[in-house]
Amino acid sequence: MSMKQATHAAKTELPKPILPNWIMAGSVTNTPEASGFASGSALALLHVALHDPNIDVPTELLRNKLALRAAAHCLKIEGRVQSEADIRDAYLLATSGEDGLIHRGPAGDMVALWRTGSGISFRHAGWRDRLCALLPEGMQDPFPGWMEQAEDYEGTPIAKAALLLGNIVQLFPRQEAFALLCADAILARSLGWDGPLPLLALHLKGKSLREASQGEDSLIACHVAVTRAAQDTVRLAHDLARRAAHLRAVEPKLRTKGSEDAVRLFLSEEAVLPSTMLSPIIRGSSTTMTPRSARRFCERLIELGVVRELTGRSTFRLYGVSS
Repeated sequence: MSMKQATHAAKTELPKPILPNWIMAGSVTNTPEASGFASGSALALLHVALHDPNIDVPTELLRNKLALRAAAHCLKIEGRVQSEADIRDAYLLATSGEDGLIHRGPAGDMVALWRTGSGISFRHAGWRDRLCALLPEGMQDPFPGWMEQAEDYEGTPIAKAALLLGNIVQLFPRQEAFALLCADAILARSLGWDGPLPLLALHLKGKSLREASQGEDSLIACHVAVTRAAQDTVRLAHDLARRAAHLRAVEPKLRTKGSEDAVRLFLSEEAVLPSTMLSPIIRGSSTTMTPRSARRFCERLIELGVVRELTGRSTFRLYGVSS
């Protein structure tokens, strides 16, 4: 390995565990007290990372990356084992059918569910209605009762989430993704966050969900899942904050029309498809950009080392912030 390669490897190497090993060890998570202490420690660390202005985490980018990971985990629970790259393709490269609707398939629909669910803001009074609208029709009638019971329950945020999760999967054992979405929403709401963040949906195992559907207590399993997910998310948050800082630092060097809007897009989207997201109009803005300008803009960002191509293909290229 060359010196340059070694330096790059050192920069991209995953950091050592942020929480002490004695917290993350499985032996300390076999009781409600120990597992609750571990999850509380991890959530406190995550809360600080998300709200520290000195870290400046690109929150929307973080949510969209977690949405992709949550989609992959939920599909695995359903028996659909697909790579994140394939799931991303299913979402971004979907085309409209003869009926005018976008047909993404199960993988693309799962990403859409988690992106939409994670984008709900608790600051808006109608957030419960927005969450309910994402559920299948059969789940919408009992939804208000589930939420009211969980919100009124005198327990920790994870206990509220576990209660809600159990209530849903006992009635709808095959709707794990929707149950996890609701549980993560009540967890984030109870923690005082502005919106949902996929945590239980990243690590809660299918076995635990099946046990919960049969009426077994899932509290310890939820604590363990949140502990692992929170630590993973802290690592990701710090990594994305570093990448975002690099991208913001080179923005003054960009002279392309609309570069400010385009940079903002890269700081919010897990992957950018230039042909639809930069051209003819930069998504989220009214700024126009030609296909040629979009390609050249992405190439310039690669030259500056702040963006990388994600697919290795010659067509349908996707770009995301680089390490």
